Amino acid sequence: MLRTLHRMLPAPEARALAALTAWLSTAAVLQGIVLGLAGITIAALLNAGDDDPWPRLVALAGSSVAFVIVQWAAQLIAFRTGSQTARALHTRLGEHVARLPLGWFTPIRQTELIDTATTGVPQLMSYPAILLRPAITAILTPIAAATTLALLDWRYSLAVLATTVVAWYASTLSQRLARTVDTRRHRTSIEAANRILEYATRQPLIRTDQRPEDVDALDHALRDAARESRRSTVTVLPGLLLFSLTLNALFAALITLGILWVTDATLTVPAFVGLLVTTARLTAIAAAGAELAAGLRLQHGALTRIGSVLDARPLPVLKLPPVETSSGNVLANVEGISFRYGDDPVIEDVSFTLPRRGLTALVGPSGSGKTTITRLLARFWDPTNGRIALDATDLRSIEPDRLYAQIAMVLQDDYLVDATIRENIRAANPSATDADMCRAVRSAGLDSTLAELPNGLDTPTGPGGARLSGGQRQRVSIARALLKAAPLTIMDEATSALDPENTRLVSAAARELARTGSVLVIAHNLDTIVNADQVLVLDRGRIIQRGTHAELARRDGHYRTLLDAQWAR
Repeated sequence: MLRTLHRMLPAPEARALAALTAWLSTAAVLQGIVLGLAGITIAALLNAGDDDPWPRLVALAGSSVAFVIVQWAAQLIAFRTGSQTARALHTRLGEHVARLPLGWFTPIRQTELIDTATTGVPQLMSYPAILLRPAITAILTPIAAATTLALLDWRYSLAVLATTVVAWYASTLSQRLARTVDTRRHRTSIEAANRILEYATRQPLIRTDQRPEDVDALDHALRDAARESRRSTVTVLPGLLLFSLTLNALFAALITLGILWVTDATLTVPAFVGLLVTTARLTAIAAAGAELAAGLRLQHGALTRIGSVLDARPLPVLKLPPVETSSGNVLANVEGISFRYGDDPVIEDVSFTLPRRGLTALVGPSGSGKTTITRLLARFWDPTNGRIALDATDLRSIEPDRLYAQIAMVLQDDYLVDATIRENIRAANPSATDADMCRAVRSAGLDSTLAELPNGLDTPTGPGGARLSGGQRQRVSIARALLKAAPLTIMDEATSALDPENTRLVSAAARELARTGSVLVIAHNLDTIVNADQVLVLDRGRIIQRGTHAELARRDGHYRTLLDAQWAR
């Protein structure tokens, strides 16, 4: 575990952890020497034939003072290193997550990331601050004590070393058993947390149209978490009992061995008493370490989960030649792309172009691959086959910051940061003027909403935009896209939460963006589709029709069927 944590930390914090390990190791060795010398000194004081115990007393006193000084210094360093470790892991997690592809952030991974950052990293702070010292002490102190006891009786020294090895194996078995349980318990806890979060965010729908499966899924996840918690307790206890019984049996074996040697006169009684005092103290140290074993197991689980995040690889930025396009009017060129979720094909051999200026509508039934195409354009993932070029440059060769500077997105459930409406909109273009802000607000149909809010643009949105309605959040997102005026704007069901009047305003916003850039919109609303410069019709992951609304409406086919179905509603 120590090596794993050292590997995860940046160089300065890794060096600090190595220095702390050296201090704690020195303290543990000194403690073992003190315990060994204590046994030797006790034997000397009880031995009537030893006329001069003072050299041993001086050695014991000197090593004790050295141990106290080193231990005090190490503990001061430990608390500072603990806070530095937590801060460094938080920073590294944040920097790494910012480089991961957006497709990595599934709901389960988001919940795990929140748990890792808010619970796992603070837990690890206690590892160098509190738990590392007893862990090192449990290993090095018996070895140092046994080595020192060789001055009194080399046979007993070897016996103590042998029992140390046996106790270490018993502890390893106990920890391995508990680690398996902790992994299973964490998995069910994450599932329960995800269900609770889902249940909370879907409250408006649940209260008006509750389905039995909404509550059943939550109850099932909570029951699983409770069951795994009980099972973990039942499974961990045998491991702890095994180690405790092993420790007591080893202590009894050492006592028996000493009595046998005293009986056959190969070990004096004063020497046996001194050895017994040291052995009893070593047993107490091992027992105290076992009490902290549960904490160490939690640390190991937290470290594993942090490692799984840090091991996730960002999409590579490749050096690829420029992409030839048939026209300088082409902004995005999609060539024969396919994509799979695991073994399931989602889109197959899709090709189209997006003009530098204009509105493209992507239509088709649910599950036809529309959203997947928009995610590939924003490089949430890379296509399984084919390629996508933006401005004659393969997406795989564009640095993420430069790519996202050229793209604006309005999604079905856009997320707003916990700030004011103004700050959420201005994040798209910090250098925008107040006049630019006003135009974006007006074009998004947000001005009427702001008039009803006491603080207008300075109204707090709450975490994720919780203080605003779904339609208000979407209008803020659209205003943000208008202010950014990126070369490519992707609108995924942008009118899904709006009433007819605001839907008209959003459609007008899409047309406005299309005058200066390229807009790709997924929408079933005819106001958007009718004004599109091209319509791409998807079915089962393939483009089966393309053309303008007027052209496709005149033909028999899938598009005409979709139109007839919408008019019939």
